Amino acid sequence: MSKSENLYAIILASGEDHRLKSLTHAVSGEETPKQFASIAGGGSLLQQTVVRYASLLPPERMVVVVASAHEAVACTQLREWPGIDIIARPAACGAGLDLLLPLGRVFSRAPDARVVVTPADHYVPHPEALVDAVLAASRALNQAAVILAGAAGGHRKGNRAWIVPGRPLGGRILSVAGLVDRASPLQAAQLAAAGALANASTIVARVEHLWYLAARQFPMQAEAVASLWAGKLTIASAVATACLDMTTVELYGSLLRGASDLAVVPVHGSGWTEWTCAEDVMDSLQEPGELDLLLSRILARQRASGRIELRPRVPTVSRHATAA
Repeated sequence: MSKSENLYAIILASGEDHRLKSLTHAVSGEETPKQFASIAGGGSLLQQTVVRYASLLPPERMVVVVASAHEAVACTQLREWPGIDIIARPAACGAGLDLLLPLGRVFSRAPDARVVVTPADHYVPHPEALVDAVLAASRALNQAAVILAGAAGGHRKGNRAWIVPGRPLGGRILSVAGLVDRASPLQAAQLAAAGALANASTIVARVEHLWYLAARQFPMQAEAVASLWAGKLTIASAVATACLDMTTVELYGSLLRGASDLAVVPVHGSGWTEWTCAEDVMDSLQEPGELDLLLSRILARQRASGRIELRPRVPTVSRHATAA
């Protein structure tokens, strides 16, 4: 696949989701956030995300945002792609600026760019399906301002965010009839049965439009970030200003709620899953030998740490047999 001109990627890797901490500890000995864990598929989920989009665009057009506490591990894992722009979000500002900082970075460099915003902690065993859908969405931004990626046929117990598709807009793109953020297990099953798509938290839009939505809702914070990337403020002073009233804001969801022109591109056959729990991980490993490999790695770690000791099984001799 050829590189897509004027397309940038914002990869969100600053989350502190520890729902898999028991599994990541069993595999690596550390309770690391799942985006930095190597569980299946080769490399960490962050590395897999970068590889996924490297077929569409060069590293120089990728911006990865991480929490400052994990900057070192991110730099180590991404050293194969020296052109990637890594933004370390200071711990003091919480998650409110996770999207605004890289969004401002791309807008300052290429205000006419198209951008895909994607999390770094989802598992996609067949990434070509997702990448193809993202490319189709980037070419269809004349049909809708913001296009979401919706995973089809991937209903799992942990899926809570859903997209209800509407009428066709042209090609593969559909309108959005509704968004469900917190579906109960029963509601999720009903949505899946009715043809709803799992929200893969991946959006495609023109960076100018996303920046407009962000600046409209958070004008002071956007001004501080714009000044930062224009070289007028240090990151410390910009964060100090931008953090006001924003430390608990989930900007990603706010942008979607503020967008009036939403569409969705269905993604078929990607195997996408959010990996919300260890059971979800085990259930998603369908490639031959993947589950066996994961279990063998866990067993090797336990052996190395001395947590288990394997002994040859000795047949039990009953008292009756001894007496005889």
